[in-house]
Amino acid sequence: MSRIEVSFMHDRGLIFDAEDYLKLRFECRIVGNLIGVPVSHPRNVNQQGMPVALSKWELKLLLDHQIIRLVDQNSALQRAPTDEESCLYASMVERQKEELRLPAIEKRLEAFRKHLPKIIEGKRKKLLKTGMKEEDIHLDADQLVNEERERIMKEKFDEMLQIPLKYPLAIDFSECSLDLHAEETVKYRIFEALWKQGGFITTGDAFGCDFLLYPGDPMYFHASHMVHVLKDGTSQRLDAKYLIRVCRLSVVVNKLCVLAYIDESTNEVQFETIEWEGNASSKGDTF
Repeated sequence: MSRIEVSFMHDRGLIFDAEDYLKLRFECRIVGNLIGVPVSHPRNVNQQGMPVALSKWELKLLLDHQIIRLVDQNSALQRAPTDEESCLYASMVERQKEELRLPAIEKRLEAFRKHLPKIIEGKRKKLLKTGMKEEDIHLDADQLVNEERERIMKEKFDEMLQIPLKYPLAIDFSECSLDLHAEETVKYRIFEALWKQGGFITTGDAFGCDFLLYPGDPMYFHASHMVHVLKDGTSQRLDAKYLIRVCRLSVVVNKLCVLAYIDESTNEVQFETIEWEGNASSKGDTF
């Protein structure tokens, strides 16, 4: 299976192809973050569109599983295009304009055909007023349609040219790697362990945590768990004020609180779910 190309720009991975993003989302449960504006609603600040920015944890996971390749195209994109590239792009623009004109022409012709009987009757009456005899009047519907088509083809149409999101021409690139420092490596190991358990994962910045867990696609489900990554393991886990703070936060947003850390003795990822005592259930651990 060919790997998906992800552009590495400004220290983050960007996906410009919608099909690539949908494949990652539905087949690999990678959500990313839409940072653009939707083409259909460019002034709607409540909706986001392509491109998609992937977090470092998502990039690292996809690289380790050989699902994507991280490419650096910055040098090629910053240089001036060659004459051949300019001509090729100009021909693409003209082809797009023609593709926009044809539906508009057909729509005008459809309206013309709809009113064709009245048009023929109107032309017949005009010819009769000029003194032409009824038997000498021959109006062919197909001929009228062809004449209308030729007239419309000569008209100028208002054109809306869509700027391509993904660079439309083939350019040079170099593959690059992703290096994480120690703290980021801890978060990545926890992200990977969560991902292997199923479900969807997003960053939890908006909720004051490291990750949010969803039972299904975030488009259809609310997050069920908020995950806090403990950098110091045992010492931070036993901090009473910290535990009270994260527990109360989870109560406010109606989610379960999960503490994740690397066990120092086994070097394995560990998870602990805690609940505020007033919300504890028989299945959960109480604090």
